[in-house]
Amino acid sequence: MSGMNGRGKSSHMRFRLPFRVGLLVVDLAAIILLSLFNYRVYFVEGRTSYEQNFMDYERNVTYMAFNNIEKQLISVMEIPDMYFSQVAQNDAMLRPQREDIIGEPEHVKSLIDLLYRIRNSYPYLYSMDIYYENTGTALTGFGNLHEVDDLVELNALLPWFSSLDDSLSTQLLPMGVNSYPTSQPVITYVRVIPYASWGNIYVALHILPTAVSAFITEDAIRSFYLSDPDNRMIYAKDDRIGTVLAGALGPEAKTSIDGEDVVLFSYVFPDSGLRYTYLIDFNLFRQLTFSQNRQLTIIFMVSLILNILVLSGLTYLNYIIYRKHIHRFSENAGLPVSGEGIDASLSSMTAQIMNLHHTAESAKELRHINAVRSILLSRMDGSRLYPQVYEKFAGRFVRCCIIESDGREGDLMANMLNEQFRQDNVEGIASVLCTFISPSSVVVLIIVDEELHLLDEMTGKTLSLASDLNVDIGRLAAVDDDGLRESFLSAQEVARYRFLYQTRLLTYDALDLARRRGNGNHVKVVDQLEKDLNSQQTDAFSSHLTTFLDELAHGGYTIQYCLSAVYDIAVAVYGYMLRNQLDTWIVFGYDIREYAKTLGNLELFRDWLVQSVDAIYRALRQRAESVDSDIKQQIGLIINREIENDISLSMIADELGMKPYELSRIFSKIMGKNYIDYIKDKKLMKAVEFLRQGMAVQDIAKRLGYRSPQYFIRIFKENFGTTPYQYRKTVLDSEGEDRQ
Repeated sequence: MSGMNGRGKSSHMRFRLPFRVGLLVVDLAAIILLSLFNYRVYFVEGRTSYEQNFMDYERNVTYMAFNNIEKQLISVMEIPDMYFSQVAQNDAMLRPQREDIIGEPEHVKSLIDLLYRIRNSYPYLYSMDIYYENTGTALTGFGNLHEVDDLVELNALLPWFSSLDDSLSTQLLPMGVNSYPTSQPVITYVRVIPYASWGNIYVALHILPTAVSAFITEDAIRSFYLSDPDNRMIYAKDDRIGTVLAGALGPEAKTSIDGEDVVLFSYVFPDSGLRYTYLIDFNLFRQLTFSQNRQLTIIFMVSLILNILVLSGLTYLNYIIYRKHIHRFSENAGLPVSGEGIDASLSSMTAQIMNLHHTAESAKELRHINAVRSILLSRMDGSRLYPQVYEKFAGRFVRCCIIESDGREGDLMANMLNEQFRQDNVEGIASVLCTFISPSSVVVLIIVDEELHLLDEMTGKTLSLASDLNVDIGRLAAVDDDGLRESFLSAQEVARYRFLYQTRLLTYDALDLARRRGNGNHVKVVDQLEKDLNSQQTDAFSSHLTTFLDELAHGGYTIQYCLSAVYDIAVAVYGYMLRNQLDTWIVFGYDIREYAKTLGNLELFRDWLVQSVDAIYRALRQRAESVDSDIKQQIGLIINREIENDISLSMIADELGMKPYELSRIFSKIMGKNYIDYIKDKKLMKAVEFLRQGMAVQDIAKRLGYRSPQYFIRIFKENFGTTPYQYRKTVLDSEGEDRQ
């Protein structure tokens, strides 16, 4: 039989894993899992992240380049709108359409000067052709004027003319030989400007390819493609992109062209309608990541080997140290270390710890604390728990105190108070138990028999132990099936009045909750505050608010009524914002109605509400200033445009979408003077400009709409102290001498 036991023991030991081996296996498994995780992060997620960063970088840089190219093209495309409108400064550009100027040097010179000014203003504008259909005049380059007799000669002078689509008023022609008299490849933008009385003016603007190449890189692995809204090629160094675009790819796509993986970034700008497409060979990304992956692999393998070696050594060292301490602890605890060594010691200590845990769970005081907490929080049926609670806490009267722990841990504070009451040996005169009901709230239950003065004594001791923390004391209740909970609920109700009172101690008896009123005159106060808001009387609003909040604090109102009144005030401010089209999330970043509910006391509410009203007024003023600035700019543009015509307040109001009386009311505020004086000053400044140009006084008066030259002279003299003739003779002549 002993032989059988020996064999059974040997068989059991064969499958037992030694502690040191198990520790090493666990550590090695941990390093393998960590290595697999690192591999996943570095080589899988890292590659995905690196590719995403590569795409994000190329996308952002590409869009910036597209935007810069668009700005250059748009600036050139805006030339016809700026220089061919019927205003005085464009007279030189439009004269060849009204009359034949060939043979008139002064008109030709003014036209050429204007063209060269345009050329100097647009660095990427290589050449400019104009064909005046009404007079048969053609302008090539920036200084060659031709008289065209027939269509053959026109096509010879302007090669782009034959490529035009008659149904389109604006066209972009592909980069090619479109400019006279050079063969420089350019992008040609053609604009047809119709005039009902003169016919059409054809303007061709030849844009240098450097307008593209200056902002975007093109090499063996990068290509740029520019196409019009119908996907017709305008500019390209790689025609393959056009075939891919026919597949209606999105703004960003990976695809294959001729067996090569590529990335396409495409964007259509709404102003010009042009599609910008950039091709990047995906081999660029592979070249960038190949070297990095190789270095990461070497580093990963070296770090893995070093980690395994270091971990193996640390595992053995930890085993030696751990075994030494376990043996010492076993000897001190009176646990013999058997031949099985550390494993037997660990098993013995585990059993002892489990016994201690069961002992702690079965502690009588802990059961009482758990039972009381369950009664207070209504987690279990109180009728079953009351006998267990009253077994320890005998007495006839109970009072509940709630201590706000002010950020401290409630369970630790409850244990500290229980220990302090035990040390002071109060068990002989009263029953006291402390427990926590939340991470920041501690409840102290005081139970006495007939001697109620002991209740006040224990309450005072509670205040002393609570130090500077807030204490809310509930009503005195009889110890019965509902007494504990009734006193606790009254203390919770007292705690709600912290919103009104900032004193450290609040009691149920001092608050006299039964006599408090549940209604008042806050509706009238809200109406008054709304009037203050509408009139933007900040001081009056603050004064009325302060007076009303003081009344809430000292008027004997219920907390429900006070909270309702405060919320109604916040709703009134919210309504004022809605009426003035202000969004509470934009102005404050939160809903003021909900935020008002989170404020802890009246003082915080008052300060917050006054600051909020100031912020609302600032937002209104900023919006009004922005609107006034915009209206001022629009008024200035309208008057400058129509200064030589009859300008009425009604005409300006119509263009602004306003009523004339509204514009009249705000005109002086925005422009600095009334409408009549402002127009008069503007006309006189225009008259001075005409005097500088040498225009006759009679012509100036007629052009600016004065009823007679004499009336114009009188108005001029009233403002400048001299007649137009004297002004030209003295002031302008003296300026000419100064320049000389």
